[in-house]
Amino acid sequence: MAGNHYSNKVKIILQAGDLLFLNLAFIVSSYITTQSLSFLPKDQTFTFLIMINFIWYVLASYSDMYNIGIFIRIDRNIYKALFITTLHYAIVALVLYLIDIFKYTTHTIFIFYVTVYYSIFAGKILLLLSLKYLRRHKYYIRNVVILGGGKIGDEIKSLIASDYSFGYRYLGTFDDTPSSCQFKSAVTGSINDFKTFALENKVDVAFIALPENAYSQISELMQFCDANTIRAKIIPDFMRYIRSRIKLDYYGSIPIILLREEPLESYRNRFLKRSFDILFSLFVIVFILSWLIPLMGLLIKMESKGPIFFTQLRTGRNNKEFTLLKFRIMHENVEADNMQTRENDPRLTRLGGFLRKMNIDEMPQFINVLLGQMSVIGPRPHMLQETEKYSKIIDNYLVRHFVKPGITGWAQVNGFHGDVLCPKVMRGRVKCDIYYIENWSVLMDMHIFFKTIYLKNKGLLEISKLKDPVIGLISGSLSKIVNKL
Repeated sequence: MAGNHYSNKVKIILQAGDLLFLNLAFIVSSYITTQSLSFLPKDQTFTFLIMINFIWYVLASYSDMYNIGIFIRIDRNIYKALFITTLHYAIVALVLYLIDIFKYTTHTIFIFYVTVYYSIFAGKILLLLSLKYLRRHKYYIRNVVILGGGKIGDEIKSLIASDYSFGYRYLGTFDDTPSSCQFKSAVTGSINDFKTFALENKVDVAFIALPENAYSQISELMQFCDANTIRAKIIPDFMRYIRSRIKLDYYGSIPIILLREEPLESYRNRFLKRSFDILFSLFVIVFILSWLIPLMGLLIKMESKGPIFFTQLRTGRNNKEFTLLKFRIMHENVEADNMQTRENDPRLTRLGGFLRKMNIDEMPQFINVLLGQMSVIGPRPHMLQETEKYSKIIDNYLVRHFVKPGITGWAQVNGFHGDVLCPKVMRGRVKCDIYYIENWSVLMDMHIFFKTIYLKNKGLLEISKLKDPVIGLISGSLSKIVNKL
């Protein structure tokens, strides 16, 4: 499809360039700090370089940073690269902390990553300026015409004219009925005039934006383009009523329109996500829940009668029900399964109010993650009554159940967290959830993960300043644990 065919050459240049600048940054930072080619002992240098190059390759490859096509501005690649550099630093720092085999100082690592930031940024700017130079001097420029001057043809024209990085020079629009064109595009001539024009002006690409009922005319134009080495790009007629991004798949030779991109339909992506879920949930269960459950169990039992855990049926992937685990934060009541927790809810215990505010009551859900019922990152699971209610009044509500529900998600880090009683707010949450489903990547999951930790740690620090000694002690201790993680 137009706009989704990426340049392999540009991709290879970007990958090689980033790795080159990463390794140059190592040499430069080594010279700055130790006046040598490596700030590490010789027997450790090769291992360290292999590690940092491998981590960068994995992070960059599993993001869309190198998907530079004609409809994606290359300068946006800069911001993704800088974010990956930050994530790269966090992972390398964690590895260095956990595996004590390298002889280094914090100062040298800091100088190294400062150099990496500047190197990557300068490299991207250099690439962008080079592209501007080539396009300004008419290198790799393709002459483009549009066949069909209606709404879609006019949008294509505006898109091409808005960005130099497309590598297109717009030559004109051709239509047989210019007076009926909705957007009144400046029409160069009729469809028949295009053929003479194309031969006289070396047209490279023709966007065909004619309606479906012009089948014979489209077929004739395709044959003409093929016979004169002009690349024909047909804009499908369904774009007149489907305006969202779609994916085209094939069952044999039959094209199938998928209404949304779903990266997690890929077995590889599901394997990566599930692997992270298993490893991280095991880590939390062994090193945190192993002592948090007995501690919370003691405090919950001391404050009120009832079980330690609260269980509730929630809606999971593919609309299947599962039993969600939480620490009990309320006095036992008959409305727990039907009524959401409210602000200043009288059913809340004193400890329960704190656990709810910081979402610590959600921690047992890592057991749900290990069991495969949930994921660490994903749309929050709703009560069965909420699913039934909102699926009737919010369009595409059930799309959020295409993936496993999560402990935290894109909606939560964008402010749509807590209880949702207003349909308008729920629509915002659903919109975020669908965006996550359509744009999932390892990088996006890491972004949500670290932003969640930052927001929760910030909240813990604020609560630790409260006058209540018990709540302050608990939140202060948890904040220190989060910082160590």
